[in-house]
Amino acid sequence: MARHPRFSRKPTLSEQLQPGDAVAPLGYHVCSVDAKGRLKIPAAFLRYMGALGSQFFLTSSDELDIQIYSREAFVKQCAFLEQLALDADYQDDAEDTLFRMKDLGDDVSPDTDGRVHLPQILRQRLGITELPASCQMGKDRDHLVVMTATRYEAMREKGRAKPADSAKRMRLAGLR
Repeated sequence: MARHPRFSRKPTLSEQLQPGDAVAPLGYHVCSVDAKGRLKIPAAFLRYMGALGSQFFLTSSDELDIQIYSREAFVKQCAFLEQLALDADYQDDAEDTLFRMKDLGDDVSPDTDGRVHLPQILRQRLGITELPASCQMGKDRDHLVVMTATRYEAMREKGRAKPADSAKRMRLAGLR
């Protein structure tokens, strides 16, 4: 017996993925946090993250940006920091960073609308209420980085100082 369309469930993230959908977006994209503290992840990022899994760990390593790691990637970050803490030169910073990431973080799963709930302690520490934000894929394409609109605009302004000079130096260094 078919279910009435009004009462049918939305497909899960993994059910929405099609072969070839798992391509990491390259640029910055606008996202937002609503009054209930839910971060709305843009569809392209959601498709890519869905290919990495359905469980994630949302945290902040620097109290400036939010990182959303696949569970596997977060476990690797923990192992990296634990190993780094064995080096006397990095011990305090590695231990502090690992503590902060676990203290501010929480396990999350996107809902059917692509939203994840930001932990209250993280919202308080980063001063997040309702706001627009920008997101991009992290360095190894195994996590999503979200920054507030204020921080994003500050970075844009910094980059506008002398873009031609910066680009020229980068071309001389090998940028194509």
